[in-house]
Amino acid sequence: MLKRREFLGRATTLLLLVPVVGCGSSYSSPGSSPSPAPPDGGACNGIDSTSTVNESHVHMVCVLTSDLTNPPAGGGTYTTINVSSHTHTVMLTKDQLTMIESGATVMITSSSTVDPLDGRAHTHAFSIVKTT
Repeated sequence: MLKRREFLGRATTLLLLVPVVGCGSSYSSPGSSPSPAPPDGGACNGIDSTSTVNESHVHMVCVLTSDLTNPPAGGGTYTTINVSSHTHTVMLTKDQLTMIESGATVMITSSSTVDPLDGRAHTHAFSIVKTT
């Protein structure tokens, strides 16, 4: 359980980071290393999704439009923005990418990562849907 001071520190950090970082996730094709965040300051060229709150913070992930319109055979792995000094990965199959492109909502859980601020491993849930 977080002490009041830790919770307020994280809440303040989260409120300051989310508007600034936008969708600064990275993407990697199966078997490759993640590419850097977009050079335009973090704009998401696709669908961005915000996770559920866990360990007093959220993450955002960006699923690329190119992967939705032409899903890779092996699916895609996406890295969330860095919050609380850590990231998570989200893996979507080709079928899940196709479902999102067709307008369906895909619920997915991120990888488990240790939060370096409290030493506890945790995941986040994402509800990914194409809104327009």
